[in-house]
Amino acid sequence: MMPPSEPEPQQPPSQQPQQEQEPEPKNVQTLGREFSNRAAQPGETGERLSAERDARSNLTGARVRAQKVVGGDEITYITVTTTGSRQIQLLPFTTDHHDWDGSFIAPADLERLKSRAAALGLLILRGEVDSGRSALGRHLLLDHTREGASQLHPETDLSALDVTDLKPGGYLLADLPQLRAATLHAFDLDRLAAQLRDRHRLIITVDTGTRLPDAVERYVADVRGPDPRSVLEAHLARLVGSATDARTVLSDGEVHDVCRDILASAKPRFAVHIATLIADSGTVDLRARLGARSDFDLDDWFANLPDLDTQALAISVAVLGGEPYEQVAMASAALKRRLEPDNQPPRESRPFNKTVSSRLRGLGAHLVPSSMLTRHGGTAPGQVVRYQDGDRPQQVILHVWNEYDDIRPEFLTWLRLCARSEVGTVRIRAAVAAGLLATKAFDHIRATVILPWAKSPDPGLREAAAIALGTVSDVPGLTNAAHRLVDAWSSGDAIAKLQATAIRAWRVKLADGDCENAVSLLDLVGSSDEPAIIEALCETIAEMLEYEDSVYSARLLTMLRTWMSGRSPEKRLNGKLAFLLSAADLVRQRPDGGLWPTMLAITEDDGGQAVDVAELWAQALNSSDFNREAKEVLAEWGRLADSSLRAVGVLASLMATCAQVRISTRTERIIALAVDRWTHAPRSRAAILSALQHLNAAPRSIR
Repeated sequence: MMPPSEPEPQQPPSQQPQQEQEPEPKNVQTLGREFSNRAAQPGETGERLSAERDARSNLTGARVRAQKVVGGDEITYITVTTTGSRQIQLLPFTTDHHDWDGSFIAPADLERLKSRAAALGLLILRGEVDSGRSALGRHLLLDHTREGASQLHPETDLSALDVTDLKPGGYLLADLPQLRAATLHAFDLDRLAAQLRDRHRLIITVDTGTRLPDAVERYVADVRGPDPRSVLEAHLARLVGSATDARTVLSDGEVHDVCRDILASAKPRFAVHIATLIADSGTVDLRARLGARSDFDLDDWFANLPDLDTQALAISVAVLGGEPYEQVAMASAALKRRLEPDNQPPRESRPFNKTVSSRLRGLGAHLVPSSMLTRHGGTAPGQVVRYQDGDRPQQVILHVWNEYDDIRPEFLTWLRLCARSEVGTVRIRAAVAAGLLATKAFDHIRATVILPWAKSPDPGLREAAAIALGTVSDVPGLTNAAHRLVDAWSSGDAIAKLQATAIRAWRVKLADGDCENAVSLLDLVGSSDEPAIIEALCETIAEMLEYEDSVYSARLLTMLRTWMSGRSPEKRLNGKLAFLLSAADLVRQRPDGGLWPTMLAITEDDGGQAVDVAELWAQALNSSDFNREAKEVLAEWGRLADSSLRAVGVLASLMATCAQVRISTRTERIIALAVDRWTHAPRSRAAILSALQHLNAAPRSIR
């Protein structure tokens, strides 16, 4: 890798970005007003994180592909509102799953697994990827219940899951992600097991490399996949109509040898692929077809697309898959204009020549309901474009990059244009695509795309640089390079814009789920008075508080308390601003369906963190800098809480704690005067004032 200190290679004139106009720097009062205004329409941070998860899943496979099912289609989970007004994402099993039931190969210890599942009510199956653990889980469910089985979204929060809200039947939570697995609590599994009665059962599957807390090991069963040869025979028999015909096909000398050689190191899932290939296309050139690369037909497919319009659309769907068709089509038209040769003769106008459906069908793409979470809870309305084959987006992007030298400069210029879009999710997807290219040409993309973004006066482009670098850091061979780049940018010698980008790239500093390196990065620059750095600090702290259901909240709240009560005036100010943004923007949907401020939800879940949040509120409300903004954000908390008696009670308790964190009654008076004006939140107003009245006879605690 080229060291960051070396001179950067010059970009060709056609690739050099236009000179950006330096915006007027924001002072802290401007930032405070902007952050408090977010309370009127909260959820921007969560929406941004959701969009990035979706983009990285679409392009890089950075996490479990929640919508990827047998056959390669992208299927969107259905959000179901239960009898308890909770929202749960479910997916019925596909026709392919039902067809496979008759081909199931039972493991030798199936009866033992049945007995454990029956005794516990839930079971965690731990096995290798593609070893058939999900098929085994489905079999255990269907053996138990006649009501049918459904899949739960892989990121379902088990701590919030209530079995009594589910219809009778079996539920499979396949491929639980590592971050979810690491936060499993035996208490939650014990509670679920107690709720699972004769008509309910839950099976969870995890990879052998997934680390689980020791306390939940009693629910774990380690499983091995069936013999791939047996799987091949069973599935081929299903596809060709009989076991006799399947044995006849597989007994052919060449086919027998090919299958023997390939199955010696194959997983059961690949045996199913071989059976499908034989049933669909026969046995001619079987070894060559099985040994071909995954993109064996991509050259012909892309080259034979009918025109530049269609090729540009293919690239646009690959990069922006998950966006509404209108957005993808606009970007496609912009790319086509860049790629079209000059002095083209005018073409005959045929506006009704091709329908949207026919264009997408020709690409193997389709319109599906959106699965991205919105800032108001639930999923985004409307339909979005995706390839049916979940591997196609990455294949198309890398194919264009690797095979078409003349296209590369214009392709990068188009990505830069997408990164400047007014639509935030388009910017995020362009950044992830740039990160994907950087995993193949790191030095070139770093110098021509990521570094110019990182030094940009536009905070949106600096965020794009951070997202691209985060995508790079997921590749083991490039993790250290990404770390070194962030370290260089965060040093005291770096310009403020690079330091701000380093802060936004905080996820590069995560190590096996540990946030200490990222917190150290924040602490390193926490006393800055540069507006760009302050804004990046606040946005990053909000992201860390929201990230993966607030897995890092305890550490971040402790850091904010330290900053706000410390000797550094800059850290005190920056800590208040960061808290103000997080309080204004972060919201979370609770199990009862209500939308709560995230930090209020944290206080209900963890009493220790409730004290931290109360102290931060006391600091903000007593602040001479942001007293008015803090009261405005608190008023929005009251409005959000007012629709739920539980939320009202939690908020009243929090404000009572807040009023007691100092000997002086100043905080209590500030809260009482502010809340007394809450005509928009009568229940919250009454509950908080009542809680404050009960404090008068109680001694004050000193914290």
